[in-house]
Amino acid sequence: MTTRPERVSADEVKQRMLDAGRELALEAGAALTIERLLLEEVIQRARVPRSSAYRQWAHREDYIDDLLCYLAGPGSWFSDRPVLAPDTVIVAQRILDDNKALMAAPEGRRALLHEVARIAVERNYEALTSSAPWRLHMALEVTLGSTRSGEARRRIAAALEDAQQVSRESMVAMLGYVIGRLGMRLRDPAYSLDHLVLAGGLLIQALAMRNVQVQTAAGEPGSGDGEDSAASPGAIAAAARVNELLNAPIPGPGLTGQPAPWSLVALAYLGVVDAFIEPDPDFVPPVG
Repeated sequence: MTTRPERVSADEVKQRMLDAGRELALEAGAALTIERLLLEEVIQRARVPRSSAYRQWAHREDYIDDLLCYLAGPGSWFSDRPVLAPDTVIVAQRILDDNKALMAAPEGRRALLHEVARIAVERNYEALTSSAPWRLHMALEVTLGSTRSGEARRRIAAALEDAQQVSRESMVAMLGYVIGRLGMRLRDPAYSLDHLVLAGGLLIQALAMRNVQVQTAAGEPGSGDGEDSAASPGAIAAAARVNELLNAPIPGPGLTGQPAPWSLVALAYLGVVDAFIEPDPDFVPPVG
């Protein structure tokens, strides 16, 4: 008896094809390889009828445009999360709850803000560095101008911005919660938390991208490079030096007044925070 072909709705065909393209792009490890994806390869991975796929996309270029928009928007790293390690908010709450005595003085509240920033930024930086979907998202941003043109480019750019807006709004909400509990305020009425989040977020992402680059060049474990690397010894040594600058602990402010180990990215982010935020002199700490 002949097996009847699986019936798949048009919507499911589209979703399976987009998810399959995303899987193949992540496996390839670079957004530019999306341009070389074969539609037949995607169909095989998606396990959908060939005729149904071509009914959705008569031309391969149309599928690539839709896939890039999906990767930039609903299928992006930013689509279902803020730019945070999953437990960052819980850790920040714990820091505040465990050090309520410091709330009595402006210096103590500022120290708590610094500690939350130190922990949150380091977790965020590590999460970004190790995330293949995030690297794919950033590659889409970097290569946008050279991969597509016209209406497709505008659609992809809009999808990228929509996905990042969700992340920014989550970060603004978290930061608003922290500075509200700590009795902090913006230094100037012209400033906003959106300014701080945008500047700080771009700083973290830029350093995370540099971290990915130098770890790969230095042949760090998990970077994909090893003894067969064609890089010169001088280039490897230079990358190792930048890797050390990025990731070796350096002294910064601690909760107890003594120096604490900070990463470069967290200390740099602290400069952004201190440029925008200060203790509110009219804040009355909660009792108990």
